[in-house]
Amino acid sequence: MFKKICIKDKQAEGYKLDVAFLIDSMLFYGKVVLLVHRQEMIILLKFFGEDLLNELIAIGRIEVKFRENILGSMIFPDGKYSVNTFSSQDENIETILYQAHRELHNNSGKNQKFASEFSRKISSYSYPDTVRENIIADFNNKDYLQRALPVYLNSIVPEFVLPEKVEIEIIKDGEFAGYDAYSLNSNIDMTELNRVHKQHNPDAGYQIDYSGFLLSIAESKGDIHITSELDSEIVTSELYSKFIALELESIIAQRTKSENELNLFSTYVLQDCTSLGTAFVNGILSGRDLLRILEKSDQFREWLEHIPEDNNLLGEYHNAVMKKEFSAKMPTRVVRFVLFQAASLGLGLLGTGELAVAAAAGGAAIGAADNFLLDKILNREWKPSQFIDKTLKPKIKV
Repeated sequence: MFKKICIKDKQAEGYKLDVAFLIDSMLFYGKVVLLVHRQEMIILLKFFGEDLLNELIAIGRIEVKFRENILGSMIFPDGKYSVNTFSSQDENIETILYQAHRELHNNSGKNQKFASEFSRKISSYSYPDTVRENIIADFNNKDYLQRALPVYLNSIVPEFVLPEKVEIEIIKDGEFAGYDAYSLNSNIDMTELNRVHKQHNPDAGYQIDYSGFLLSIAESKGDIHITSELDSEIVTSELYSKFIALELESIIAQRTKSENELNLFSTYVLQDCTSLGTAFVNGILSGRDLLRILEKSDQFREWLEHIPEDNNLLGEYHNAVMKKEFSAKMPTRVVRFVLFQAASLGLGLLGTGELAVAAAAGGAAIGAADNFLLDKILNREWKPSQFIDKTLKPKIKV
């Protein structure tokens, strides 16, 4: 408890480092990590001075990390948006430190000396490309978006009355200036939203759009990455904290749903069976058996991936198993006639192997190939029960 904390920002707009909070954190936490850029360095130097700041770093009370890039949202023509990481090509740690020091001491020699020495006492921090990839993945999480948008709107225009059910989707919509562009569609009346906002904030000289919402998604995802990578608590804005809670709640809810779905599936479909893992650990399955089952399960896993998030596994499995095929709707004698004719016509197409010989031999031989031929000729749809009943259950039945 109280091992490590990372202070990034306490406001959604603008960075105003709370020095009193920083000092209080040093009292209670074993280590305090501070993410800084130019403005934060000015504040640190103003309140602590060079000597005390160097001492706090030397004794391990704070760890200062220079932010090499930031997350930001972009607005494109035609109401399109994007998010990405941004950094300055013309700036590095030393130039930023030089500028910060110069704000308080207008002496280029001292400024350069401080920048050179202090840059060796701090490290850099940057968001990796995976953070942006994770942000874009959130664009496809409709459940998360539907819960996050009301949180954002209530925070900036609490007087606005939201629809009973918020609808929203974010779709990739081309590119602009080398960046992927996204369109955001929702049932929010943005004209009315801005009217209400202006009514209660007459001095506001801007129009609300969705860029702030996308930035909130991005920053909260970035905060999750920071706290995970640095293995620490994180201090961020109240709004971003709410988004983080939603994100983690969504992850936990999805895992809980998946766990419940699998438990029900095991209870009703795999009854009287042990689990695949338990069968292997207890020596019921050999390594070769395990590899063979996993190889044959590829199509089953592919089927699982295509089940809509809102649907349940047991119901989808039941529907797939009970689904009637074209061949099942045909009278048996018609099926066998089609089978015989197709097999006969296929003598020249299927070659002169065993199948062709079987077809030539007549109805009795064809009967032995019914299943194979029906699958091929009538394009019988694969069912998940084929893997469960023919491959998995026989190996894990107790």
